[in-house]
Amino acid sequence: MTHLFSRFRIRALGVAARLLPAPTPFMLTGPGSSIQLARLIADCGARSVLVVTDKVLVELKVVAPVLNALTEAGLTVTVFSEVEPDPTIAIVMVGIEQLRTSEATAVLAVGGGSPIDAAKAMIACYASGRRPQDLDGYFKVRARVLPFFAVPTTAGSGSEVTVASVVSDPGAGRKFAIVDNKLVPAAIALDPKLMVGLPPQVTAATGMDALTHAIESNLSTLATPATRALSVAAARAIFRDLPQACEDGRDIAARQSLAVASCLAGLAFTRASVGYVHAIAHQLGPLYHLPHGYLNAILFPYVLDFYVDGAALRMAELARACGLGPGGQDPREDPRSLALRLIAAIRDLNASVGIPKIIEQIADADVPEIVQRALAEAHGTYPVPTYMSAADCTRVVRRAADRA
Repeated sequence: MTHLFSRFRIRALGVAARLLPAPTPFMLTGPGSSIQLARLIADCGARSVLVVTDKVLVELKVVAPVLNALTEAGLTVTVFSEVEPDPTIAIVMVGIEQLRTSEATAVLAVGGGSPIDAAKAMIACYASGRRPQDLDGYFKVRARVLPFFAVPTTAGSGSEVTVASVVSDPGAGRKFAIVDNKLVPAAIALDPKLMVGLPPQVTAATGMDALTHAIESNLSTLATPATRALSVAAARAIFRDLPQACEDGRDIAARQSLAVASCLAGLAFTRASVGYVHAIAHQLGPLYHLPHGYLNAILFPYVLDFYVDGAALRMAELARACGLGPGGQDPREDPRSLALRLIAAIRDLNASVGIPKIIEQIADADVPEIVQRALAEAHGTYPVPTYMSAADCTRVVRRAADRA
């Protein structure tokens, strides 16, 4: 009977997902595709556009070519650059007011997951006339949103193709998600030229975030042959190209590969969801002000260690698909050994791109609350292959803090 309600709710969400398939944005890819997208926005009939981004991208002039292209296409451009990592309710509310005063007829997000998530929350609240916290949950955006477009400048979050906007509530020490099909952009551009200036540590953390999306969605009980194909393609590319992108940030081919991989992983987890890595990371981010992808990367192998006994066959299949073990389907191959090889490969990849082994900021006194909130988020929400008890989750968190 343990977790019976959670299993039932996940099954119901799976049925809903099949009945309401998430839309897929029109995708432009390759160097210069962000300029093409700017022209497309004008061709779609927009007269003015609010560009949602952050101050760093403005200062580094990453956004400048896109702004110039929008202006040259005849659009009136307003820039909202107040977005910070893990956008808060307060930031979203400021952005909504900027959207109202700008009288924009379209919204373009340029940036990593934070600007894209903030823009999603803004258009949802603007259309609904409600606050972000009022839209927490599934399919509460009842009105039509403004035409929405996105240009990711990191290869990690996959937010440019997902149905969710993650918003931080510092007062409650939590993150929550606004989930609705209306939040998927109409069109996106995967332009590696906008990613060449990313520091290695950002490239590493965002790339491991995408790998987490790929593998958690692959192990999901809602995974389908289609989502597994997407997740395997993403995982293969990240294992192959993330070290090169971290070593040489100007390698356009590696950047392009990772941008596509992040997008594929985003498509996979939009349909199959994620798991305990995200549930725990969502608690640690607001508490210790650490980047989401960085937390995912460190937590990832510890959560997979927990999964080995219950999900070894699926993990072994994934290891083979990623070229981490012997090929074929020889029954003499030990699934557990292949699953452990997958975990070892992730630990090796983390080490090669400079991700530490532990999260030293975790305080012993915080662990019970972290565990309680992580399990409350995961159970009945995420289609995990094996359920954790409070003791299991405590063990994972303490191991990630090097206190096991």
